[in-house]
Amino acid sequence: MGFRSNFSRPTSAREASNNIREAKASQKRHRDRGDHTAARDLDAEIRHQESEKKRIADEHDRGIRKIWGS
Repeated sequence: MGFRSNFSRPTSAREASNNIREAKASQKRHRDRGDHTAARDLDAEIRHQESEKKRIADEHDRGIRKIWGS
C-alpha cells in the first residue's frame, strides 16, 4: 500500500504550511521521546505536504499569468 496522508488535502498554501509546521513539531516530539522510527515516518508526510504546497502555488501562478496575459 502507498503513502496515506494523515491530513486532509490542503486548499491553500497557508494550510499546507500549517500542516508542515504541525508535522515537524510532531516529528520533534517523537525524536525527543526517542521514538526515531515514528519521527522518520513523518518525513514522507512532510515531503507530501511540501509538494502539495508547491502544487497550490503553481496553480495560483498559472491563474495569475492567465489573468494578466503573460
